[in-house]
Amino acid sequence: MEEGTEVSVAWSESLTSTNPASAASVTDGNLDVASLTRGGFGTAVGDTVEMDETFGKVTIDGGKQARVRYDLAKPNWSDGVPIDTADLMLAWAASSGYFSTPKEGSPDAKIDFGGVTTGLDKSSYIPEIHEGARAIEVPLVTPIVDWRTALDVAVPAHVVGQKALKIEDPIEAKEVVETAIEESDTAKLTKIAKAWSEAFAIAEDGKASEEALLSSGPYQVSKISAGEAGQEVDLEANSEYKGEAKPTYEKVRLTPTSSAEALDSLGDKVDVVQVSPTKGNRKQVRDLERRDYGVANGNDGTMWALILRADRGVFKKKNSRTAYLRTVPRGDVSQGGAGDWSEAYEATDIVLFPPGGEGYQIATEDSGFATKFGASEEAKAPGRAAACVAYDKSSAYASGAYAALSNAVDDEGWKTTDCGAPSADKVTSGNRWDAAIVRIPIPQTPDDITEQWGSKGGKNATGLANRERDRLIGDLARTSDPYAARDARVKIEQTLVQDSIVVPIAMNPTVTVADKSVDNVRPRSGHVAPLLSTVVEWSPTKK
Repeated sequence: MEEGTEVSVAWSESLTSTNPASAASVTDGNLDVASLTRGGFGTAVGDTVEMDETFGKVTIDGGKQARVRYDLAKPNWSDGVPIDTADLMLAWAASSGYFSTPKEGSPDAKIDFGGVTTGLDKSSYIPEIHEGARAIEVPLVTPIVDWRTALDVAVPAHVVGQKALKIEDPIEAKEVVETAIEESDTAKLTKIAKAWSEAFAIAEDGKASEEALLSSGPYQVSKISAGEAGQEVDLEANSEYKGEAKPTYEKVRLTPTSSAEALDSLGDKVDVVQVSPTKGNRKQVRDLERRDYGVANGNDGTMWALILRADRGVFKKKNSRTAYLRTVPRGDVSQGGAGDWSEAYEATDIVLFPPGGEGYQIATEDSGFATKFGASEEAKAPGRAAACVAYDKSSAYASGAYAALSNAVDDEGWKTTDCGAPSADKVTSGNRWDAAIVRIPIPQTPDDITEQWGSKGGKNATGLANRERDRLIGDLARTSDPYAARDARVKIEQTLVQDSIVVPIAMNPTVTVADKSVDNVRPRSGHVAPLLSTVVEWSPTKK
């Protein structure tokens, strides 16, 4: 890292909390900052998990009594206080929800941390602590699929103890927190849970306590400023950080910049911007690329897809659904929506895996998609059947895709009618529509898959129940072996193909542009901190 180096990133979010494990604090802005200020055992990237053994190791015993063990290396908080078993126990108490349900022999009070629920909600009892090894061992009712990422050490136990229990000494404070969890001390846990969820909030004017800004990642927040343009956040390299992701810039500034002015600000106000591709910015991005600015395409973790309603109407019968989907020229449909940005819209054949990974490749080989929806004489419409297609009229991509789809399927004997909606949230409301062009996320967890594709999923607009798919999702949630979990997800993908209820069209893109002074800007795809999570890989351009 060179002294005095600084990089400025266009940012339209805000930091409202430095506790990213609180369910109330899961916002894009908070996750952006957390990607720079929090270390951890593992991070989900695409369809894999990247482990950081400089933070610690995770192992699981999936025997008769499943147990997962979290062993710390020697990480510190930015104030020099070691991260130890107290921090692990606090993270477990918050993410497991263990104390929110009274247990036999425990106090009857319900204590709710309000944490993001993980597979650790399958904890059978309080973890065993290995003080000398800086480790805890969590007994489970059943194996869990997310054991490598389930324990989020989001906030310092010593700060929680200081705030909740008015103990000045940090070591004593964290020891009391650990003991309160071990002993299910309701009185103390009630105060600890309140501090965990409230003590790390950032005021609207940017004011926050020094303790709330402690870091375990490569950077730490040094200043927060609120102005008319938005919130500006300054970060500096964390001298206590001993992890793999070594900072190359001494300072990072998140500069409030609207999407409309982002590209115009490049090279002047900011060094790196990430935008959604539009008809209006195509020429500007192309011109910048021709002048040797760095340009990289990615996706935001969502895809455009065509779904069919299977609980009523023309597509109630699977043969009709299959015949219709075989007529859909997905490349032409995407071209119709993307226009001049076609190269940014990455094609995809799979709903449950992002493109590029091993899981995606295996799912492509085994799902049966290419065979099921290839060109066929059976694609002809049964008796000039009519289908009302819903889409978001406010989206240029969806509107263009609808026009291309309508022309293509009408040529195959279908009659398309327009069920367009004024906004994305209205696309699948009502009973008129038969098919819909929608943007859906690639599900991260078994719960996400259930929500989107389960028989009782709140976002399953197809109306189709499939008990076998529900069973497979349940099996996935209880699968601890990463390879077996991948294969279980492929089987779930197969059921979607067999039911003929969805065909993916293309990933929804992002475009990142970097000034000539910044090198190695390669954003991740996905919905969690796709740009800022890669800052440690950037570097000043060598002259």
